Amino acid sequence: MLNVPEDRLAPSLHVHLVLSPENSGWIIQKMAERIAEFAGEFNARITISDKPDPNAAINHWMSYAFANVPQATPATMMITHLDDLYKINLVKSELQAGIDIGICISSHHRQFLIDNEIPAQSLAYIVPGHDFVAKPRRIVVGLTTRVYPDGRKREFMLEALAGSVRLDALRFRIFGSGWEKVIPKLQAAGAEVDYYPGTDDYAADYQDIVDAIPDFDYYLYLGRDEGSLGTLDALAAGVKTIVAPQGFHCDLPYGITHSFWDQDELNSIFLEIITGRNRRCDAVSQFSWREYSRQHILLWLALSEGRASDHIDRMLESRVSVANSAVRHESKVTFYRRMFSYRRILSAFSHVPILHGIRNRWRSRK
Repeated sequence: MLNVPEDRLAPSLHVHLVLSPENSGWIIQKMAERIAEFAGEFNARITISDKPDPNAAINHWMSYAFANVPQATPATMMITHLDDLYKINLVKSELQAGIDIGICISSHHRQFLIDNEIPAQSLAYIVPGHDFVAKPRRIVVGLTTRVYPDGRKREFMLEALAGSVRLDALRFRIFGSGWEKVIPKLQAAGAEVDYYPGTDDYAADYQDIVDAIPDFDYYLYLGRDEGSLGTLDALAAGVKTIVAPQGFHCDLPYGITHSFWDQDELNSIFLEIITGRNRRCDAVSQFSWREYSRQHILLWLALSEGRASDHIDRMLESRVSVANSAVRHESKVTFYRRMFSYRRILSAFSHVPILHGIRNRWRSRK
C-alpha cells in the first residue's frame, strides 16, 4: 500500500459517492459506506446519494455502469464485473467522455483494460477491504488407534512432533485407549485434544468413530504395521490422509495425501499444513476497510491537486504483486474470441434492465 503520513492527507476534501438504486442494499452499498465510515480519520468528508453533487470537489460513481459524463467536477468511477465487450467499451467511452480515473478492484483487471487499449494513466486499482469477522477454526487431525506397551503404533512420533512444532492451529480427536501420556504434551504445544478412550462395547465405539471421521481434516496413522482400517473409513469419507506408504495403503489409488517414514518428514508435513493455513489467513491481513478508504482518499486528493498521474505511478511502484503464479492475464485475442459466446449469452438475458441499459448506452456511443 502507498505509505503516506496521515497528517498529510486532505483538509476538508469533499467527495460525493453516487450510488444508483440498482446497487443499493448489497455489496456496492457496503463498500460506499465503508469509505465514508473511515473518511473522517483522513480529513475528508463523504456524502452519498443517487445523484452527483456539483458542489463536491470530486464525484465518484460506485459503478461505472451508471456513470454520467461529462461533469463539471473531477470524477472517478469504480470498475468491476468486466466480462464482455459491451462493458469494456462502455468503460473506454466514459473515460474518453470525461471521467478522469477508473478505479479497478484488482491489478489483474487494470492490466486487462490496458491490454484492451485503455490508457494506463486513466486507471488505478484498490483491492476491496475485509471485515475480519470470519475466524479460522482449528485444523482437525483424527486418530483411531489403540496404543500398546511395545510402542508398535509409534505414538512417540507424536510426542516428538509436539516437542518440535507449535500446534496451536490443531485440534486432535483421538479414538482409542492408551494415549494418556501423549495428550499433555500435545496440549503443552498448544493443541486442543478431544479424547475418546472407548468402552467395552466395540460396536458402539466404532459407530462413534464413523460418525466423527467426516469432520476430520486429516486422518493420521503413525504405525508401520501394514496399514490401518481407519484409513479406509477416512478415504470413504473424503478425508485427507497422513500415513506411511506401506502395506495396503499402497494399494489404495490416490489414498495417500501426505506420506512419511521418519520424524523429520512428519514434522515437515505438519509445518506445511500449519504454514499454509496461516498464509491463507495472512493473505487478507493488509486489506482492511480503513485502508480501502484511505487509498481512495489519497487518490482523490491527488486528483484534486492535479497530480493523479504521478500518484498512480507511485501507487503501482509501492505495491508488490502477490498474485498466484498460475494466474495469467488473458490475452486480448483470446478474450475477443470468447465474445461470440458472450454475445449469445447477453442476447438471452437482454430483458435484464442493467444489461439492457449498458448495451444500449454503448451502442449509442459507437
